[in-house]
Amino acid sequence: MIPELRKEFNSRFSWDLYAKQIAELEHRSGCKIEFRIAETPLFLTREMAGRAGKLAEEILIKAVTPQLQQVGKTAIPGSYNVADETPRPLFAAIDFAITGSREDPQFKLIELQGFPSLYHYQPVFSESIRDVYSLPKELNGLIYPEIGIEKYYEILAKAIVAGGDPNETVLLEIDPMNQKTKCDFLLAQKHLGIHIVDICSVISQGNELFHPSHDGKLIRIKRIYNRAIADELFRKNISLRFDIRESYDVEWAGHPNWYFRISKVLLPHLVGTNEAVPKAFYLINADYKHMDLSGFVLKPLYSFAGQGVNVNPTIADIEAISEQERSDWLLQEKVEYANIITTPNGDEVRGELRIMLLWPEGENSPQALHTLVRLTRGKMVGVDYNKGLDWVGSSCALVQ
Repeated sequence: MIPELRKEFNSRFSWDLYAKQIAELEHRSGCKIEFRIAETPLFLTREMAGRAGKLAEEILIKAVTPQLQQVGKTAIPGSYNVADETPRPLFAAIDFAITGSREDPQFKLIELQGFPSLYHYQPVFSESIRDVYSLPKELNGLIYPEIGIEKYYEILAKAIVAGGDPNETVLLEIDPMNQKTKCDFLLAQKHLGIHIVDICSVISQGNELFHPSHDGKLIRIKRIYNRAIADELFRKNISLRFDIRESYDVEWAGHPNWYFRISKVLLPHLVGTNEAVPKAFYLINADYKHMDLSGFVLKPLYSFAGQGVNVNPTIADIEAISEQERSDWLLQEKVEYANIITTPNGDEVRGELRIMLLWPEGENSPQALHTLVRLTRGKMVGVDYNKGLDWVGSSCALVQ
């Protein structure tokens, strides 16, 4: 969206450089990247990035008010209601559709989650694409570039390890070495010196948790950087060797309950927070027979990665959902994505901007830190809508 940088990047782009950038990214990450890498970054001015950051901060502040957290509490399933909940979400991600136009981009809330995103991978992605294409050194993926990348890593280390022993801090995930986000896990381990641990290997002894080392010895867990998504535990019917609902002598760097508390369940209650929040209604309360459904999308409240979203709902689609199930669905105002990038061959690309936030313990407000961009040429952002297409996939914003 900075015309000069877009023109310069497109003139330099080649498929050989694209292959070189992916090879460089995989080298820095220490593994093969298992998701599609977009061919280009999004170029944002500081004003645009700062505006999106402030909108995201306002939405997150509203989401943790006592009234909305009474709503959020209802989303936590009893089988995954973890003890010792923190008063605030340490991590959050706010996803905006980029609407309006190239000249006057606007941001509209699509989803939100109280869960960590790719905090260690995204800076490495932005550095690799900047270096391969010889882009200006001052460009980076930070919402507020003046923070600087060294300070950014200091902030992350303070939040995740919290001054403790990295050897007693674990990044907890389900079968982590077979997750598509393994690249982020390996970089977190590299930057922080922490262990990557499969949640299925964790055991309890009294009120303490342990994981086995490579030689079979038990290592005490005192702090957990949680990356295990409850949806996957449910979907795969995974049995754990400890009761995750119990209170243990551990600290959570990202308490699991916030995955449910900060979620689509809050969308109807966030309307009016700021201009980025579109209209949204719980399906059970919506007068759908008298609504222009062409202006709405139908979403399940409890799904991951866009599963089950209907972008063109009809009355028949709604009535196929039982009365009992309608409390788990919502209608959200449809937004028109803007064409924000023109490829070298003239194709138009749309996208979403994810703002990755951190809310350190004891702070009165959250801080927007880094960007993640997902580019699309299909009806929605996601692999299923962009099969066989180029100039789509995962990227970042480079802020000038």
